[in-house]
Amino acid sequence: MTSLRNSVLVSGLAVAGLIGAASPAAADQTQDRWVNLRDTVTVADGIACGGRIGGVTVATDSLPGQLYIRLNATFVGISAPPGVVCSVLATVGWRNLETGATGSWSTVAAGSPVDFPAEPNTHLQTGSGRVELTLTTTRPHLPSVTAVNVY
Repeated sequence: MTSLRNSVLVSGLAVAGLIGAASPAAADQTQDRWVNLRDTVTVADGIACGGRIGGVTVATDSLPGQLYIRLNATFVGISAPPGVVCSVLATVGWRNLETGATGSWSTVAAGSPVDFPAEPNTHLQTGSGRVELTLTTTRPHLPSVTAVNVY
């Protein structure tokens, strides 16, 4: 009888251990949402420069109402002066579709197929809700629009 009781006890502990190991992670872990910005095709400053600007956004529940954004650019052509990567002033305009709040952030986006300068980034104070981002430049371009959910 002792052998049977020990077997049942060991089996019960093993099942409890498996259930505990399979339970979800702690509730205080942050949740991140990554969304790629749609590319904006643009002419860049220089003698003959052009290319694309894209980027990524991250919304995290540990920073409610904020949206991290990072831009990256790839341009080809002849810059002025030669030897410097092509660049253009890029602007991300945003509009919170639930609250009506708006804002913008401007930065110089630069890059080439072989040289990747630091990627400009910031935190936008958009408020929580669905946010529409429009990426434009100061040169002729095809703007892009991306919608994201912010915690």
